[in-house]
Amino acid sequence: MPSIKLLIVEDDATSQLMLKGMLKEHTLMIVDSGEVGIEAAQEAPDLIILDINLPGIDGYETCRQLRKIEQTRATPIIFLSSYTALEDRLKAYGAGGNDYINKPFDATELHTKIKLYSAQQQASQELANSHDMLIGLQTSAAKIQSISRFIQATLFCHDIDMLFQHFFRTAREIEVGCVLQIHAADMIDTRSSDGTISTLEREILELSSGMQRIHAFGQDRAIFRWNHATLLTRKVGDMIDTIALFMDALEAGIKSVESESKLLKRVATLEAQNTLVRDRVSDTFKVMQISLKDAILSLGIASVLDINDEDRLNDLIDGFSIQIDAELQTLVDNNNIMKALITELRTPPPELQALMNSASNKGDGIELF
Repeated sequence: MPSIKLLIVEDDATSQLMLKGMLKEHTLMIVDSGEVGIEAAQEAPDLIILDINLPGIDGYETCRQLRKIEQTRATPIIFLSSYTALEDRLKAYGAGGNDYINKPFDATELHTKIKLYSAQQQASQELANSHDMLIGLQTSAAKIQSISRFIQATLFCHDIDMLFQHFFRTAREIEVGCVLQIHAADMIDTRSSDGTISTLEREILELSSGMQRIHAFGQDRAIFRWNHATLLTRKVGDMIDTIALFMDALEAGIKSVESESKLLKRVATLEAQNTLVRDRVSDTFKVMQISLKDAILSLGIASVLDINDEDRLNDLIDGFSIQIDAELQTLVDNNNIMKALITELRTPPPELQALMNSASNKGDGIELF
């Protein structure tokens, strides 16, 4: 049987010696009164052996007091007494005891009961550890899921303001209070998850340029420095790696916003150029029509043309005009196709759109600085 920590509350010297000899493989704390036993219980024993007939408060009251202490609220308590009546057993059980052994006690019985309760305690602890591990895994999975949604949202954030909104929504979901500074496109924008930034936090951000990529300090604080963003966390806990993933997603989002902004500017420039070219070609062809007719008149050709010839000439010019208008319309259609493609690329799936709308409508109580 593995060694455990035993608290023995027994005032009889002979019983103390017997118990000490029987249980020498364990770590023993032997006291001779209930009051001292309650003090010793602060050491969180694995099991308690408790006599009933004690000086001062008796074993029943000692047991009741032990059940009020956090360290021994669930610790197995075995009563050890010469009292054999059912009434005494009922009182022991009612006070919070787990078992009852009569004096003179049998060593085999005592070892068996200690082994039983020790195994139960170990099983309970393993179950509690498994439960804590499960809760931890569920919490971790929920945080990763929140960051996964943020990664999706960054693909459809069209400006830095939208990135801030979704970043802080996710930060609250994973319970990270923080100050975020984004420096991109010749601008620096600093905001916090709760709308407040202290003077000290601003100073730390200003002086953080010389720090390493991730710098933990003080009481659970940390600085995360990426290329286009710096994050000051007010409580990082055990989420260094999780927040690093969060920052990777933000960095990708910032680059996406910058790339999209450049693309939209280029498309707008091409659209303007296409419109200008279309108008110039249209105007040039109209001038050409007028100039051609004037040239025919000035050369005297019109006098030798009958009505049918003039109609054929006008039809020929009109035909070319229609062809040119069709080609110019292609420029307009190309502009419209580009607009439609951009709109499609910027439109998130319905379920993600609903989530983004929800975050945007709440406003998140975020102030700009």
